[in-house]
Amino acid sequence: MILPARTPETSLLRVLFLGLSTLAAFSLAQMELHVPPGLNKLEAVEGEEVVLPAWYTMAREESSSHPWEAPFLIWFLEQEGKEPKQVLSYFKGSLSNKPGVTLVHSISTRNVSLRLDALQEGDSGTYRCSVNAYDSDGKNIGHSIKTIELKVLVPPAPPSCSFQGVPYVGTNVTLNCKSPRSKPTAQYQWERLAPSSQVFFGPALDTVRGSLKLTNISTAMSGVYVCKAQNRVGFAQCNVTLDVMTGQ
Repeated sequence: MILPARTPETSLLRVLFLGLSTLAAFSLAQMELHVPPGLNKLEAVEGEEVVLPAWYTMAREESSSHPWEAPFLIWFLEQEGKEPKQVLSYFKGSLSNKPGVTLVHSISTRNVSLRLDALQEGDSGTYRCSVNAYDSDGKNIGHSIKTIELKVLVPPAPPSCSFQGVPYVGTNVTLNCKSPRSKPTAQYQWERLAPSSQVFFGPALDTVRGSLKLTNISTAMSGVYVCKAQNRVGFAQCNVTLDVMTGQ
């Protein structure tokens, strides 16, 4: 039997046909997770809630309200120096989740967004969403993973106020202020209340350490001094009374 000779053109067409056939077969089984542009890194405030947005699509699109595939969903939390921990999973109608962790929508919508309630600083980390899709015969027909980084910010906790030194006329004293918790790190501001109101600035004021150095003090510098610890999500304050004495 003699086969017809293949010209370069027919060989190229055969390669293209095989390639397109393979690509088509692959795309039928393809699925993809999506995260809105710019929302793969989120910030939220401790005590509040946040939604980590994600949804998936199938190459063989049908009504998303009645998906033909069976999704196996897992959300993990990954933190530096720790083993990844599962915070939510869903498969065949069975939902397992940590307290304060829920899905925002029904799984039938293909929206797998995660809601975290009553946030704590320890909820910060990288959240990894993994979806496997199975057909009616139990065959895996797609898998996709996306990650969202979450940073939980903490308003400054109430600071403590104190002063160093003995407040006699002509001496020096240092007022100190420190908040035990703040993320990002708190900045500090000191002011003296009425009737002799005054706002202080450097070099007497150290906005990072929270100290205020008062030199060669006089009785006119007596009064209530208020320290405000502040970051971009909140503030807290404390005060100390300075009573400058005239004799030793």
